[in-house]
Amino acid sequence: MPKEDPTPARSLNGRDALDEIRTQGPADMLARLGAAFTILGRAEEAVSFYQQAIERYRASQDRHGEAVALSSLGHAYWQRGGIQQALDAYQLAAAMYRLVNQPVHEALALNCIGLLHDQQGDYEGALHYYEQALAILWDAGDKDAEADTLDVIGMAQRRLGNHKLALDAHQQALAIRLRRQDRAGEASTRHALAMVFDAIGQPERAIAYYEWALRLRQQIDDRPGEAVTSYNLAKHYERLNLLREAEALLARAVDLEILLGHPDAANDEAELDALRARRREAGLPPPEDTTGGFPRLKREDEEDGEDSSLDATRRHPRPDVGAR
Repeated sequence: MPKEDPTPARSLNGRDALDEIRTQGPADMLARLGAAFTILGRAEEAVSFYQQAIERYRASQDRHGEAVALSSLGHAYWQRGGIQQALDAYQLAAAMYRLVNQPVHEALALNCIGLLHDQQGDYEGALHYYEQALAILWDAGDKDAEADTLDVIGMAQRRLGNHKLALDAHQQALAIRLRRQDRAGEASTRHALAMVFDAIGQPERAIAYYEWALRLRQQIDDRPGEAVTSYNLAKHYERLNLLREAEALLARAVDLEILLGHPDAANDEAELDALRARRREAGLPPPEDTTGGFPRLKREDEEDGEDSSLDATRRHPRPDVGAR
């Protein structure tokens, strides 16, 4: 199975809580201790400090502080595996952010609720929250978060088999990435588009998008992204019997996974051993370079300026946000 790129979800849930917590009073210090323990991966202590901070914020009717602490508490619950507790905390955070008129943070809290539903396989439920977040972000003008949200919408639609809707969402995200010259985001969106083209039986276009994403990721030294895209592209090359190229890419993916301490490293190394055995049986020499170029198939969107199916003016259908 091809590997999902976690970059958009990580971006939506990767806020550094310390940047939002003030240093004015006892509640702030408790919240900062919670953030510090979260960074250390000690979720139990983080939860305890966030809960104490929330009590102090409520006592002083500091709604902004309470909103930040609730969102951070949701992240700590998520870190320790308390999914329902995380959902409850993010719901309260979203409501509080709405109350203090911080729409971008409200949208991020809603996206985190969507990501939790997504993680549990409830893609319809995830879309409900992603769509609400997207409507808020349109009005707020946060284009980076809008692009990330469009990408997670596209990923959920693809998992549901709604490939046309998935393409539309990712193509809108790509248009934003290109306008903002966001190469890291562009690489992530191209990886996501490749997965859709693979799912609808267009492997050449999938390879073209993976190749483009990989080139971008090598240029900006995005090692986690390079690992996941190298893996997926290697599997495509293997199916095309381009065994040396597949081995080079899979070896690169494994090297990066070991360096990053990725949990897939052991399984992928076993796949690499099997691929090497297959290449030797075919009488082929080993690849000379595991980090260089890769075969170039037809690159429609590069040759023609940009993908002809991309209409930068098309918008994702505006969701019903009456529930807000």
